[in-house]
Amino acid sequence: MIEIRIPKEIKTYREKLFFGMTLRQCICTAIALSICVPLYIFGNRFLPQEAVSWAEMFRFNFSVQKRIYEYEPPFMGFRNEYIAEEKAAEINAKKHRKRK
Repeated sequence: MIEIRIPKEIKTYREKLFFGMTLRQCICTAIALSICVPLYIFGNRFLPQEAVSWAEMFRFNFSVQKRIYEYEPPFMGFRNEYIAEEKAAEINAKKHRKRK
């Protein structure tokens, strides 16, 4: 009898439902939102502003953040100045030719 081998990665594959989350993650997110949103909306009446700001600070510092990496070479400023000077010289040359 012929046997087909299936890699482990295919056997353990789980389909993503919403926003790249599994069913379990979607259910947990829905539960967390159903608890947190009403607490935020109605909790302002019971919590002072300082407590809310501390909660925001902890959330910001201890939650996962998406960081964007941007790099601009050190000579890029000189290059942009050179291009601007070339364009200005070209515009002046066109104006000078039109006057003749």
